[in-house]
Amino acid sequence: MKKLTFWKFSATVAFLCSLGACSNSSAPDELDDGSSMTPTSASSTKSSSSGATKTKSSASNANQAACDALKEVLAAPSGFSIEKVTDSSWTLSWDYTRNDNRPEEGFEIQVLDMDAESPEWEHEGNSNADVTIYKLEGSKKAGKYYRVAAFDKCATSKESNRMQIKSNGYGDTETTTPKTDIPTDVAIARVAPSVWELSWKYKETNDDPNRKFVIQTSKLKDFKWTGIKNSDGKDMVLDGNVRHYYIQGRDKIETYYRMAVVNSGDTSAFTEAVQLTPDIAYRDYMALNVPTVSSKFTYLYTIGIESNNDTTTKYDETVTQVIASFTIEGISKYIVESEYTDTAYYEVRWFNSLEHFNYYKGNCEGKKKSDKCDSCYWSETFPYQEPSISKRFDVYDDFADAARKTSVISNCAAQTGYSAANHPKLYDSSTPADEWDHILQNEYNMALCLRSYLSGICGYYAQFRIVWKDKTNGKGKGETDWSEWTAPMSLDGAEVCSSK
Repeated sequence: MKKLTFWKFSATVAFLCSLGACSNSSAPDELDDGSSMTPTSASSTKSSSSGATKTKSSASNANQAACDALKEVLAAPSGFSIEKVTDSSWTLSWDYTRNDNRPEEGFEIQVLDMDAESPEWEHEGNSNADVTIYKLEGSKKAGKYYRVAAFDKCATSKESNRMQIKSNGYGDTETTTPKTDIPTDVAIARVAPSVWELSWKYKETNDDPNRKFVIQTSKLKDFKWTGIKNSDGKDMVLDGNVRHYYIQGRDKIETYYRMAVVNSGDTSAFTEAVQLTPDIAYRDYMALNVPTVSSKFTYLYTIGIESNNDTTTKYDETVTQVIASFTIEGISKYIVESEYTDTAYYEVRWFNSLEHFNYYKGNCEGKKKSDKCDSCYWSETFPYQEPSISKRFDVYDDFADAARKTSVISNCAAQTGYSAANHPKLYDSSTPADEWDHILQNEYNMALCLRSYLSGICGYYAQFRIVWKDKTNGKGKGETDWSEWTAPMSLDGAEVCSSK
């Protein structure tokens, strides 16, 4: 009878220790170095017989020395979960962030049967390296606990949290290892045409050399998560004081991201996944707002027959021009000064009527064969360094070739009888009075004719937008984005229009 009592006491102790209730237990969950040689005590006859334990126990003295010399900790799995598939099958899955300096050779699934005579963690099955999923099949699984550990040829890692399969077949989490706080407020914002900022918060603000952040990506949510790679092909880790990471390239659109914290080899659970979509807005200070244009246009125009008031020259110049000036604001200095910005500028689009404005998406491009004042529309760009944009309409500068350059003047001269050769006669006292009056009238009519040409500006409309090109693919090869166009603004109202 006493022997029976002693056996029950021993079984009870073994049962409590298997759940971590022994304060002096040497279970792997409580080892300081982050790994153990076996999942349970060496004296256990039913302890896990993982590939790692068998390999180490049979290793040569040289291999033993190599294992003893290892300084890197074998990373532990986290986020272990059980999903019921059928009444007799389940999917076990977990998260794992590999230590590149000590990669795992595989994973061991361990089971604890509370109804056994002497409950102990035992070997259930293995999965290969980088396979963080296991299919569990069979009956009589209800009530059993499961967990997973990584192994290599030298040791087994700390175990993950454990989960129990309840009587209804679903898993219920019970954590046996300290849980590391995960990052919070994980979000994505756009900071350039093809650059996004992944940001997060963490409750510890101090810089801890043992704390790192890891980021994983997946094209499909909860499917084949992989770590972001450095240029050397290894998984990237971020220092513990970092709170942002820049994602570059339009090929990243529709990708999911999630994060975890690594503290001295312990990896937290991963955050909920966030997806990078085309609808993600710019940060407020990097937004491409619709430009603000002054509500009033100012005009400077010059109309004259003799521009230099010098009657000694053989040929006097006829200069007629109108300048439409307006102020544009809207491009943020943060955009212009950003390390990702190649160019940022304003674009203006001119229309000679609202009818053409409303139809510009049609075949207006083909109408540019005529001179600009009769065209449907044309576009121009103005750099950010010139917030005040000026557009000049000139009888000379509106035309690039010599024939068109003189056509306006020639046409007006033919209509009015103007001759530059007669202009000096206005300053010659021997010129008869009636001829003097005739020459002066011709020059006045010539000025009105040129003024009439310039009044073509009165029917014009202009609209504006911001254009921004980044340099993620190299200078001049980056992606382009732009703001909405402003509403069309009329240039009518200048003196040259009101007095025509």
